[in-house]
Amino acid sequence: MAQPQTAIQIGPVTSVININSLDRYPNGVPPAASSNQTSCTDLTYSLPGLSNIASVQVNNGVVTISTYTWFNQAVSTSPVSAAFYTNLINLINYTTGITYLITIPPTNQTPATLIGNLGKYIAASTYGGSAVGSVPVTCTASVPASFDPIAGAITNVNTWTWFDSGRSAATSHSLGWGRVTTAPDGTNIANRRQLFDLLGLANHVPSVAGLGSVGLGYTTGQYSPSMSASQGPIRYLSMISPQLTNFASDVNTNSNASTNEIYRFVNANIGVGSFLNANIQAKNMRVAPGTTSLRIQLVDDQGNPIPTNYPVPVPYQGAPTPGVGILSTTLSNLTFSAIANANVTFPTGTQVSIVTTSGSAAGWTPGVYRVQSATSNTVVIPYLTTSASQISNATYGFTIQPVWLTTTAGNQNGPEYSIQLNGIARTTTA
Repeated sequence: MAQPQTAIQIGPVTSVININSLDRYPNGVPPAASSNQTSCTDLTYSLPGLSNIASVQVNNGVVTISTYTWFNQAVSTSPVSAAFYTNLINLINYTTGITYLITIPPTNQTPATLIGNLGKYIAASTYGGSAVGSVPVTCTASVPASFDPIAGAITNVNTWTWFDSGRSAATSHSLGWGRVTTAPDGTNIANRRQLFDLLGLANHVPSVAGLGSVGLGYTTGQYSPSMSASQGPIRYLSMISPQLTNFASDVNTNSNASTNEIYRFVNANIGVGSFLNANIQAKNMRVAPGTTSLRIQLVDDQGNPIPTNYPVPVPYQGAPTPGVGILSTTLSNLTFSAIANANVTFPTGTQVSIVTTSGSAAGWTPGVYRVQSATSNTVVIPYLTTSASQISNATYGFTIQPVWLTTTAGNQNGPEYSIQLNGIARTTTA
C-alpha cells in the first residue's frame, strides 16, 4: 500500500530569530587586541532550530548597521578608499606610450583637495619627481580663463586641469588618465567604480605636448565636490544569505541584484535599511530545507564581497634614517648614498619621505618618492633632470623614512549589524 504524501503547511509565527554580529565574541565584547578581532562581513551563525522553519519575515526597520569609518570611505566627501580600490588611477604619457600607476594613500580628502595633491602622489610613483618644480604634473581643481588652444575654456564649475610641469614648455609631454584593470594585489577591478570615474575623467581631453600650461588637459565631465550614494565608490550594499531565497525576485534596474538579498542599504551613510514603512513585517523569504546555520554576507552593488579587513593608515614609529650625498647619473633618477641597511629598510616600491638636513643641491626638491632600486647603502628614486650631472653634492645631508604605511590587522573599522526575523514553522501532516 502506497504511503500517503506529506503535505507542508505554513502556520503562524512560531519563533523570533535574533542575530547580532557581535555574538561571534564571548559576551559580545570585541577583544582589546586587534590581532584577535575578526570581521563580520561574512559570518556563518549556528541556528539548529532553523531546520523547523519554512520561511522568515524580515522585521521592517530592525536590520541596522553601525556606521564606522570605512563606511565613510565608501560614501562620503572622501573618495579615497584602499578597501574599495578607489585610491588607484593610471597616468598615461601619450608622448612616450608609458602608463604609470598612481596610488593615493587612504586619507580623508575631498575631491578638490585630492586633485590639488595629485601632483605630489605622481612624484611618489614610478613617474618620478621633477627638477623644475616640487611636482612633475600640475593639477588644479579650477577653470582658468583659457587653456584650450582651439575652443577656449569650458564653463563647468567642478572640472579640473593638468599639464606636464616637470619639463620646459617646448619639451613637455602629453598626459591623460586611465582606469585600472588589475589592482596591485591581483584583484580584477576593471568593472568597479574607480577614482577615474569619481573625478569625472570620462571623455577627458589630454594635455597637449609641447605647449606647456597653454595646452592644459581638462575634464569634460564634472566631479562631485561631495560624494553621495549615487556618486561614491558603491551605490548600495546588499545583505545576502545562501540559505534564504525570495519567493519572487526583487524588481529593480540592477542586473547584479541577488535573489538571496535580505536587505539593501542605500542611505548616504549606509546606516539603516531601505524598506518602506508601510508594513509591520516586510520581506518574506523561503528557508532552504534542513538548514541549521545561516550565512550572512555583505556585497557591493556589483556583487563583489565587501573586504574582510580594511586598510587603515599607520604612522611610522622609528627614527628617520640619515644619509649623505646625492647624485644624478641619468636624466631620470637620483641616487642617495650612505644609508644604513637601505635595501632592507627601503626595498623597491617603498614610498619614502626625503628631507633636507644640511647642504644644498640645486634642482632637488625634497618630498615623497617611490624607491626604484636599493643596495645595502644607496636608494635610487625616479627623478627628472635636464642633464646627467645636474645634481651632484657628496656632502648633502638628508633623512629618509617610509611613509603611507597601512595595516589590515583586526576589525578596527567595523561594521557591526543586528537582524530580527519572524520564523514561520515548517509543519507536516500525513
